[in-house]
Amino acid sequence: MHPLRRELYQLVCETPGSYFYELVSALAAPQGTLSWHLRMLEKDGLIKSAKFGGKRLYFPKMLRSESAEKAYAILKNGTAAKVFDYIINNPGCYQTEIAGNLGIHHDTVRHHISRLAEAQLIEIIRDGRTVRYYPGELGKELINGSLNVLSERYIQFLLEKLEEGCLTPEIVERDLKSISLRIECPSHEDIYMKIELGPWETRTSSPDTEGIVVSDIEKKAKEKKKGVE
Repeated sequence: MHPLRRELYQLVCETPGSYFYELVSALAAPQGTLSWHLRMLEKDGLIKSAKFGGKRLYFPKMLRSESAEKAYAILKNGTAAKVFDYIINNPGCYQTEIAGNLGIHHDTVRHHISRLAEAQLIEIIRDGRTVRYYPGELGKELINGSLNVLSERYIQFLLEKLEEGCLTPEIVERDLKSISLRIECPSHEDIYMKIELGPWETRTSSPDTEGIVVSDIEKKAKEKKKGVE
């Protein structure tokens, strides 16, 4: 029922795996206020959080697996994203090749390879004395876009949660990547809510950009700031 909490939940759904300060920037709201609403959403079981890489990231419950969210968190690192991008474009490559072509130290490549493999973004295969790298199961899912799909399981969960709060949700429109709801609320006007998952995209890195894998949170933050201006 709270408009800011509803907007925050919608943002977490549309940009799962976002850090706290990314949400603050996108909504241009006080940190204490957002922290309170995040706690309420997590307490009620609509979202969950996990500490990863020294930061706490937030994602909607049931939308994707925790391993998928951690994979996205890894790819927010510019160097990790470059290594992953090189592997998916050059399956069967090896460490020396990656380091030479990207101009990255061997130890740095080894560090990110280990994290990418742990998240199942890549697969390590030994070919005699040579260790080669290929896209992993989770990496393949990310490439074909299946991680961005609103699952039937999540939609059912969301509808059940709304009904628990004595609300009457109705699906107005839906497809593989978005759902529009009309929510009847006792003693209040109907609420219309749309959750839309934009695709994550890989793009060529430049000296002015930190990474090559980005989410819609960057675009939403810019749109919010532009609207304030």
